[in-house]
Amino acid sequence: MLGIVLQQAINGVVVGSLYVLVALGLTLIYGVLVQINFAHADIVTIGAFAAYGVTHLLSGNYLAGIAAALVVGAALGYLVNATIFVPLRERGNELLPLIATIGVSIMLQNGMLTLLGPIPYAFETPYSNQVIRFGGLFLTVQNLLIIAVSAASIAALYAFMKFTFLGKALRAVSQDRETAGLMGINPNSLIMLTFVIASALAGVSGALLGPVLVLTPFAGTSVIVKAFAIVIIGGFGNFEGAIIAGLLVGLIESYTTQFLDPGLVDIVVFALLLAMLAVRPTGLIAEKREENV
Repeated sequence: MLGIVLQQAINGVVVGSLYVLVALGLTLIYGVLVQINFAHADIVTIGAFAAYGVTHLLSGNYLAGIAAALVVGAALGYLVNATIFVPLRERGNELLPLIATIGVSIMLQNGMLTLLGPIPYAFETPYSNQVIRFGGLFLTVQNLLIIAVSAASIAALYAFMKFTFLGKALRAVSQDRETAGLMGINPNSLIMLTFVIASALAGVSGALLGPVLVLTPFAGTSVIVKAFAIVIIGGFGNFEGAIIAGLLVGLIESYTTQFLDPGLVDIVVFALLLAMLAVRPTGLIAEKREENV
């Protein structure tokens, strides 16, 4: 019994690590702009297909596929901000960018459906069938890579936000955009950087998700719903909350699948979301914003 509990804990951490990467991109954009990018799901999907294409093109070089997904995700983030958020932000209506990203999401999904077709793609990497065993537990090298890349990405983002000049400037923009501009910080450049980083994370998460899920033009949509739930449970705009909530949801899914029924996974996760909204609507860790007097 203990072996099953530990094995499902490992599986939960793997799934939770993927959710955290997706959720952190949403959290980053919301923390700076107080906006939701609904096209984020499709950047995850495109990142997965970019990794798939490069991996097969380079005869199984999956690490190059992850790097390609990062670059493609960052480029898409730049384009979405430049073509959608920048023009609409100047109009002063916060709903316009939100509605526009829904349109972008539909456009990207149908574009992928036209180019790639509805048939699922099997994305296997050289690490998918390599199994590490210790005691009665096992872990594929692919899953170990997912945990390692996710942890490295989270650590790099945390270090960037806490210890670099650009990271501190980005945090200043999230606190008060106008005051940051008066202090010599260019808010528009920092917002662009936010989109690039968030979308790069989405691309990497897609590259990691591809070998785990069935790869279709709608693969990211199934994950983004959980990511939204994680952002709410963790606390909108809060990095630490998103990390804790992502791992928590991964563990809940794993144990629900093992001990209850796989069909109950979504019910249990969203029951937790509703309970959190009822008991603590600010999330596990409430977002803190300083007021300038």
